[in-house]
Amino acid sequence: MKKVLIVFIAIAAAFFTLVFTLGTFTKGNKDEFKVAMVTDFSDVNDASFNQACYEGAKEWCSKNGIKFNYYKPTSISMAERVKSLTLAIDRGYDVILCPGFALGAPIAEVAPKHPDVKFIGLDIMEDDFPEGFDLEKNTNITVYNYHEEIAGFLAGYGAVKEGFRKLGYLGGMPSSSVIRFGYGYVQGVDWAAKELETDVELEYVYGGQFFGDSEIYKYIDNWYKVNETEIVFACGGSIYTSVALAAKENNGYMIGVDSDQAPIIDRDYAPGICITSAMKDIKQTVIDKLEALYFEHKWETNIRFLGLVSSENPKLNYVQLPLDTWRMENFTIDEYKSLLERIINEEITISRDVSHEPIVSQYTKVNYRGSIK
Repeated sequence: MKKVLIVFIAIAAAFFTLVFTLGTFTKGNKDEFKVAMVTDFSDVNDASFNQACYEGAKEWCSKNGIKFNYYKPTSISMAERVKSLTLAIDRGYDVILCPGFALGAPIAEVAPKHPDVKFIGLDIMEDDFPEGFDLEKNTNITVYNYHEEIAGFLAGYGAVKEGFRKLGYLGGMPSSSVIRFGYGYVQGVDWAAKELETDVELEYVYGGQFFGDSEIYKYIDNWYKVNETEIVFACGGSIYTSVALAAKENNGYMIGVDSDQAPIIDRDYAPGICITSAMKDIKQTVIDKLEALYFEHKWETNIRFLGLVSSENPKLNYVQLPLDTWRMENFTIDEYKSLLERIINEEITISRDVSHEPIVSQYTKVNYRGSIK
């Protein structure tokens, strides 16, 4: 009887130890779960993925009574990003959100030294980490990436179906995600052109930075004025500002990126010039993953790719065109849902290869212009 009692006590002790361990990330232990965010090149009001990450974290933490703060490095140097990550850890934050490829190397520097801190990367590819860094061994790092090529494809396809024949693509810095957006856009433009059997022309360039300025504005303004470009997909943080200004002054149109940029562009530039946005639902990703970690103790490792989930309910997709500000008339929401179904069923295949430019049909002419800077 005494042996049975000892065994029972041992089992009970092990059980309560397990519950207590898991309980550090539960609703009853809010003090043990603190969320921080470190920005990359921009601030949290960049109308792009920094802002989407910030809004998702702030919304979820506010709803659940979790402490949240964000840190913006004082410069774009590696040292300052490492400093911001370390500062968040020193102040007791044990879950750190890291949006953008520029945070790959800083995470690799800091995460191995703090195995109890969880790092959630967004838009960081394997080659954004230092050569030789073993992501699989660092189980406190999870990175969520997106099938940007699908989002770009949807935008390009929709633009041509809507009636645009002279298009443009302005990427920021040619990171893998920016290239996937662009090459997906090229494929979408070409697929629609083939279906319609109509000729289209696409200007393609990188800005060399993730913000707009007078030089980039003049370059895109020339597209609208001289090349008679009708619509430009602006892909790269706040670089959209140069496109929005040029579109406004030339009665042109544009496509936003990452989040639904139509309301911001309507307010700051001109109503209606942003016809759609190639969205990555970073905000919902942040909410979903914090929810899973906090309530379900679910933690994934390594790199995960998020894409299409549903054709019937496009809002469930992690890459999508926004339905709430749908402005296209010739390309309808029903046609959009049908397109999603064809992609999900693999009737349409979209390459995510960034090693070479997409092959296009005789209907599509792409002018690759390198980089403005």
